[in-house]
Amino acid sequence: MDMPLILKQAVENLTAGLQQKEIKEHAQNISLRYRNEKETANKGLANDTEAAVYAVSRMPATFGAVCSVFRSTPFFENFYPETMIDVGSGTGSAVWAAKCFFDFKQISCLESKAAMRHIGEKLFQEGTDFFHARPEWRDFDLRFPEFNQTADLVTASYVLNEIEESFYEKALSALWQATKQALVIIEPGTSESFKRMNAFRTFLINNGAFIAAPCPHNDLCPNQWCHFSCRIARSKGHRLSKNAKAPYEDEKFTYLVAVRDPSIAKGMRVLRSPFIEKGKVTLSLCATEGIQNKIITKKDKDAYKTARKLKWGDLFNPT
Repeated sequence: MDMPLILKQAVENLTAGLQQKEIKEHAQNISLRYRNEKETANKGLANDTEAAVYAVSRMPATFGAVCSVFRSTPFFENFYPETMIDVGSGTGSAVWAAKCFFDFKQISCLESKAAMRHIGEKLFQEGTDFFHARPEWRDFDLRFPEFNQTADLVTASYVLNEIEESFYEKALSALWQATKQALVIIEPGTSESFKRMNAFRTFLINNGAFIAAPCPHNDLCPNQWCHFSCRIARSKGHRLSKNAKAPYEDEKFTYLVAVRDPSIAKGMRVLRSPFIEKGKVTLSLCATEGIQNKIITKKDKDAYKTARKLKWGDLFNPT
């Protein structure tokens, strides 16, 4: 799912006064810092210029990942949140994505980096007609969380991996306590991130949460590495920041949707891209019985027709 046109234009305008060489250099420096997971303390952005380049290079992918989560989780089909808290908002991509699905009366964006908040607020000023309720921004450090409010929907995308492991339990407790209905956590699609996410999942279940996605159950996760992917169209500025020629990129991510009320997804989660052959489709699935490979042939006409249209990350219900 592409970003709204008004957001695309606003993001592109952020770097309008920069030379191509400057954009590339800033993007490369930011990428190196964020890929070095051990240097969590050094991931801060130096100034508004770096935050602007970050928005150009990372907002499309983060926006796409958040949209993919909302789109592939049946729980959200009949979910009508009025309030949202976005923790670790960065430049606000998760809030823009959520607004494409829901209509909020109140939105809070919590971000520790001043440069990010400044750019995020600047982008929202361009989208006043897009948002009915103008998001409120404030300084917030997830390592020392002090929530003074709760919300129907709480999101934390690409932020828990930026804090030290010793703060995880305190941060998760605070996020869950602030959640009235649904908590969405998204992290990079690496094997290390999935290990963390699996630990987050166990912690939340032990504290009364029900898993709405991607798992179709609340049992122990049998997977060694569960992640998903979404394809993002690249604008001219986006390609420039990445020094890339391809008109798209694939964003890999892992995620978790925890809810207050029991909402076990009916069906099985597609864990890999379906393997389509003549007359049959082979699916790798996460089901209540565990991980299984399922072969669907033309003999089962309805299931076969559905299976041929499935994508990695979809929910499959053969009945």
